[in-house]
Amino acid sequence: MNWKKITLVLALATGLCGSAWAQDRPWGGYYASGPERPAGYDGYSYAHHIGYDDGVNDGRIDRRYDRRYRPEKNSNFKHADHGYDRHYGDKRAYQQAYRDGYLEGYRNGFGR
Repeated sequence: MNWKKITLVLALATGLCGSAWAQDRPWGGYYASGPERPAGYDGYSYAHHIGYDDGVNDGRIDRRYDRRYRPEKNSNFKHADHGYDRHYGDKRAYQQAYRDGYLEGYRNGFGR
């Protein structure tokens, strides 16, 4: 049995299957090694959604503990990188979209 030929055939088959799988991601592009965003989300929407959810949670916590309305003081707002992966593109654009969503969510979570 020729192990070199078998290894080559297996390597080619694996590569072709992996390439087809990578192209069938829910939001386009070649992200075989990166995380998936929900179908229908572009970069702004995804970051905004994650920021909104974090803002709601932080706003509720601050309200529950009778803290002042202070969204910009929370660590999530300062870092604004929850959910970010380099496959999503420019980190600063992601952070801006995240902060937009965060402020909206915080306002709703805090009750204003």
